[in-house]
Amino acid sequence: MSNSIFNKALCAAAAIAVTSTGFAASANAQARTERTATVSYADLDLASEDGKATLQGRLKGAVRKVCGSYDSKNLVDVQDHGKCMDQASASAKRATVTIMTAAASGQPVETAMVISN
Repeated sequence: MSNSIFNKALCAAAAIAVTSTGFAASANAQARTERTATVSYADLDLASEDGKATLQGRLKGAVRKVCGSYDSKNLVDVQDHGKCMDQASASAKRATVTIMTAAASGQPVETAMVISN
């Protein structure tokens, strides 16, 4: 009889743990929102090395702005921040390739780009 009570208690504890994990995952998913930053480069000469370097500096700052700060003692925060940095950097790289290709071919170039996480 006591074994049956123990099994029921163990099942109840397992159900609570699974439910709690589900709520935590759901809360984390809801807390994650897409953030963006606009990077202007209308004032830059993208044909010059200085212009390209300035654009890269602005992009790095925008990636940091999009991803924000994190708690380095919290493994989930560290992982989320790393993913954000990867995604935002990839977004910036795609936009840069498009802009540089257009500029090199003499096509009209936008004056700002949006990067996101």
